[in-house]
Amino acid sequence: MSPRVFKNTFAPGAGDAIGVEEVIAGLRYGDIKESSLPREVHDAVAAELARIKRETISPERALILLLGTMGEVRGRTRLQKYAFLVDMGLYSKRTKKLFTMYGWHPDKFGPHSTILERYVRKAMNGGLVESFPVYAPSGTTSVGYRLTSKGTARFQELQGAFGKDIVFIKELLAKFKNGRSVDPLIAHVYGAYPEYTAKSTILERVKNAR
Repeated sequence: MSPRVFKNTFAPGAGDAIGVEEVIAGLRYGDIKESSLPREVHDAVAAELARIKRETISPERALILLLGTMGEVRGRTRLQKYAFLVDMGLYSKRTKKLFTMYGWHPDKFGPHSTILERYVRKAMNGGLVESFPVYAPSGTTSVGYRLTSKGTARFQELQGAFGKDIVFIKELLAKFKNGRSVDPLIAHVYGAYPEYTAKSTILERVKNAR
């Protein structure tokens, strides 16, 4: 759909015609006053802002999309690596050398994000995500994560705007979906992003796991 353009009767110096994006920029920087907008332009701006809000990704939405697509994620390390691959492969693809959604840093198991942990806790406190115990063959216990009914409803709301993201996540992570060992997943991450192995304590263990 082409951007809407209006006859300019409210923004001096902006030319005879002005588009919705230019109006939003003018409002943001104080060059245009909301009270000066004709009703038609005001409504068009409101609709465009609503669309942007609906289609803009956020760390919370990315987490909901990940858990909703995968059904459940068994283990903290697995969740970290899933989220890392999705962040780097989709949401931070163009800016990964400068900025990532979850602020990844090298750690003993590869890329790790305390920001992701914060959003997981926030989603759990908000009733969107629940945890469950996961028992490894070695006898150790970890934690798994899945959406609650409230979280599932949120996921369904996001499907319209983020359908392509869901397909990407499914294709990216399908071969790693909750396997018995997390090592092949970690090995894949190490191979694709070796800069995050600087502090790894399991590099030798997983190097042949792919």
